[in-house]
Amino acid sequence: MHGPGRNPAEDSAARHFVGALRSLAARADEPVALSVSVPFCSVRCLCCDRDLSTAPPREVLDRYVDGLIDESRNLVDRLGSGRDVQQLHLGGGSANELGEAHWIRLFDALGRGWRLPADAEMSVECDPRRASAAQIRLLRDLGCGLISFGVFDLDPLVQQAIGRRHSPALIDDVCETARRSGIEIVTLELMIGLPQQTPARWRATLDRLVRLAPDRVTLVRYRHRPGQAPDPCALDASSLPGEDGCRALLALAAEVLCGAGYHWIGTGHFVIDTDAWVAAAEQGQLRRGLISCTPAPPPATLGLGAGALGEIDGHLFRNEASIPAWHHAVNSGRLAVAEARLGSAQEARRRQAIDRLMFGLELPAEMVADGLEHAYQRLARHAGSGLVQVLDDRIVVTAEGRLALEALCGELDASAWPGDEAQRSGPA
Repeated sequence: MHGPGRNPAEDSAARHFVGALRSLAARADEPVALSVSVPFCSVRCLCCDRDLSTAPPREVLDRYVDGLIDESRNLVDRLGSGRDVQQLHLGGGSANELGEAHWIRLFDALGRGWRLPADAEMSVECDPRRASAAQIRLLRDLGCGLISFGVFDLDPLVQQAIGRRHSPALIDDVCETARRSGIEIVTLELMIGLPQQTPARWRATLDRLVRLAPDRVTLVRYRHRPGQAPDPCALDASSLPGEDGCRALLALAAEVLCGAGYHWIGTGHFVIDTDAWVAAAEQGQLRRGLISCTPAPPPATLGLGAGALGEIDGHLFRNEASIPAWHHAVNSGRLAVAEARLGSAQEARRRQAIDRLMFGLELPAEMVADGLEHAYQRLARHAGSGLVQVLDDRIVVTAEGRLALEALCGELDASAWPGDEAQRSGPA
């Protein structure tokens, strides 16, 4: 018999999740990562197709934090208390829709169920328009050393087209406040492919960005999918740059940012010399995780909150996407997982191959045995368009192919979920 509102697929996902938790519980010394979903924003931008709630009242946020605490307690009961957290991430949405009292209560509860060591990587996604000095200082006091501000674009015409206004002075102020507060890594997240984005306007944004001097820059590609959410329908589709235009904008970003001393990592990350990602990429050790890239194999990740993603032993789990459904599961004492995608040895090899191609810009033939041969052949066909070079023992991405690296990696990616995350439309 299935629970209220549950279907067989959801019950199956929950059973698989219980089995994965049982396996993880047997490895008591193994650290975990916690990915906390905060699906709220002050205002929905026209380029956003996420499942978010906007301008939530205080009581809604109070209840949501209550649910996060209850969900965390449920997981602790199954895994045992005091387990080390290697990574903790608050994203969404905009995590700073939560108030200071919410963060204090949430971190206090997490600290009672888990061990949050001083060297844990704690990160948070914030809307710069909502970030106050008091907020940022509190986040640092709670242990957050990485903060990401969603910028999208600094050009007023582009901002007007997507319904998101902020000045370069505001971004400069929040970056400086974060640095003064002791934040170790400040990331600015921009988007390529927005309406009214022309090379001249984009160049001006990049020049301003260089002057802001963030530690990391992340470029996200906008995907115009008006059927997925109502807001993108209001965008002027005729003013979108198009595929060739987007590649030209990416090429311009690489020229400006690399010229300013940044290192280009993967598809859209630009980092300073001292970033740990640089050495890890050069040594072939950088890996993708659900939270971020990591120089070591990412730990098991537990998702908290509506729509949160988790991964244990290569198996992917997604929580109930709607906030009411997630609340119902948590309040009923059930695990909130609604979907599961089970991993396999072949899937693990596939992800290793994507990491090698993404961060090393090459794919050795020896990595594609046992079921990945067809993917290797698909990738090799791009030699005809000059995107890759096929050698006797490997495929190498060309300079032109670097601008299409996401599509090249897609030739190897048979998964549904990591692609969902990589192509999400809109930073916090």
